[in-house]
Amino acid sequence: MIERTIVAQGEIAGVTTETGTAFLGIPYAAPPVGPLRWKPPQPAASWSGTFTADSFSGVAHQPLPADNSLYHPGTPPQSEDCLTLNVWTDAADAGEKRPVMVWFHLGAFIFGSSAGTAGPGGGHVFDGARLAARGAVVVTVNYRLGRFGFLAHPWLSAESAHGASGNYGFMDQVAALQWVRDNIAAFGGDAGNVTIVGLSAGSASCSLHMASPLSKGLFHRVIASSGGFLGPRATASSGLFDRLLTLEAAERRGMQVSDALGVTDLAALRALPVEAILSAPIPNEPGPWVMEALGGALGEGAADTMYPIVDGHALPDTPGAIIAAGRHNDVPLLTGSALDDASGLPSINDLSAFRGYVAADMGENGDAALQAYSASDDASAAIASGDLIADRVFGWQNWTWARLAHDHGTAPVYYYEWAQPQPIPEGRYIERRLGAVHGAEMPHLFGTFDAYGWNWTDADRALGDIVARYWINFARDADPNGDGLPSWPQFEGAAGPAMQMRHKPLATPPGRTGRFAVLDRYYA
Repeated sequence: MIERTIVAQGEIAGVTTETGTAFLGIPYAAPPVGPLRWKPPQPAASWSGTFTADSFSGVAHQPLPADNSLYHPGTPPQSEDCLTLNVWTDAADAGEKRPVMVWFHLGAFIFGSSAGTAGPGGGHVFDGARLAARGAVVVTVNYRLGRFGFLAHPWLSAESAHGASGNYGFMDQVAALQWVRDNIAAFGGDAGNVTIVGLSAGSASCSLHMASPLSKGLFHRVIASSGGFLGPRATASSGLFDRLLTLEAAERRGMQVSDALGVTDLAALRALPVEAILSAPIPNEPGPWVMEALGGALGEGAADTMYPIVDGHALPDTPGAIIAAGRHNDVPLLTGSALDDASGLPSINDLSAFRGYVAADMGENGDAALQAYSASDDASAAIASGDLIADRVFGWQNWTWARLAHDHGTAPVYYYEWAQPQPIPEGRYIERRLGAVHGAEMPHLFGTFDAYGWNWTDADRALGDIVARYWINFARDADPNGDGLPSWPQFEGAAGPAMQMRHKPLATPPGRTGRFAVLDRYYA
């Protein structure tokens, strides 16, 4: 068992798990502080002696969801010095060449961490020990979030050799993948077989890597759940996380931050304390009801967040446009979404307001949208609006991603729909809808059911075993199928199939296609 090893920065020692070793809080880039604030990540410094990697690092500065949210990440210490990753391995020696799975966490590019602390059961949702025991080397990554990870500004673009700014958090992920390429063999991993895995913002991150020239050659498979950026560019904020802003639009938002802070040059902006930057108010662009609702659910500072943009450098165009042109990193893809992804988003609880929103936002597609997402009273409006918003931000993205990758690539594609409800206690959480919720895959993949403290059944745990085996098989062989598993056919385009993830997984025709067809016309 590898208990200590040598990486580029020096010798490193981990901590023993039940079956292997965890190396926690490893710096993969220099702390992005002082003059490195809002700059691409720089190489991590070497150390003398042995680095003891026995605890998670501080996490990126972030507003926290309500403590009774399904997505509350706990209260770990926050710091700009957050560019660390964690490695779990059960390899006996450095020559094993196990498949590598690199996890990018959820959190709307606003909150979250590589550990994924949860309650009330305690523990860490993204503890990779159980997954590593199945034969992979598991890596989870912190990256810069919100205004520190994605602020674009003309001052920042002017100092960049590429004339671009704003995608620092994404470039952190690229740096983490470079670190994995250069060092993962020391943990028994195969640098030539790296699968990037993510859910929600982590899944959307994977869509960026599939499109970005910076990520070329750094990964070899993608597993992406409930999130992506497959729609067209946006020149102004839509109030949803469904489209990427252009650099010009993002720079306008950045100028609102500097104006609100009363600074007149970049040096003054970099010198400000964290709290001032996080609290500076800026007005919302179109779609304020959604942003106000997000602010209420995710905490002060969430409603005017920054997230990835089409900057012309890290991301030359949207992932949808790049994949449609066949210019993407063409690797095997396993993707899908949950049937109740609306649990992670606000809804409109008034029938008149819902109809008004659809008419204003969907334009000539409004009537078709109101038929596909039908509502007759306030209660059904809350359900219909939640489905519409979740489809835009999550479901349609992964459905479209699968279709584009199949139609414009050569690598195999596998598609699923998460249909199994979770045993979530009634009344404990603020989310309006329970069931097959946003993020349902996480405890099944990591085997961290106990972190939630819910009444999981033997059937739930058996499904977790199936899911983890599917994901591991795909990471190893680019095919989720294996002995004793229900057969999962390759995706063949608009007809599917979709693997229904429930206690007894089954391949069926895909659902929600009528709803997604409305969004096809909307985004076209």
